Amino acid sequence: MMQIQLKQLKKTEPWTVLLHDQELGSIAKDKEGWKQLSGNMLPEELMHHMGLFIDGQQHLYLPEEIKLRWPALIEEIIVNSDAEYMVICKAFVDFRSFEKMFEEFVPGMIKEEWAINFKVYSHNFDEDFVKQLYRKNEKSNYHPIHKW
Repeated sequence: MMQIQLKQLKKTEPWTVLLHDQELGSIAKDKEGWKQLSGNMLPEELMHHMGLFIDGQQHLYLPEEIKLRWPALIEEIIVNSDAEYMVICKAFVDFRSFEKMFEEFVPGMIKEEWAINFKVYSHNFDEDFVKQLYRKNEKSNYHPIHKW
């Protein structure tokens, strides 16, 4: 089985495709889809699956999901990496109340297995808080079955 690793150092840079620490090339998405930018020609099916994998990552849709939850409160979300987000609030937000709401609801939106650091700022950057949030584990109401 082949294990491909995909790395992107900055959001604006292409993805590097690695196989056992050997660089195979780089890929990027344009209006027409995923394209190979460098390296030996990668199979079309592999390109397709790598593109599907990258497109399915949470850092592409979690910011929009959070903004849709609080459209009157959040001005902008900047994704620095898949583990670090910057959130800028709109003017006239009760910042301390928002902090409590944010901490309560965002873990239920997280799908990734790792922690995400949220750096949240007031509209004029005079207040801020940092939260390291994890995916909320759903607890079942059903008790395990015990054999008698």
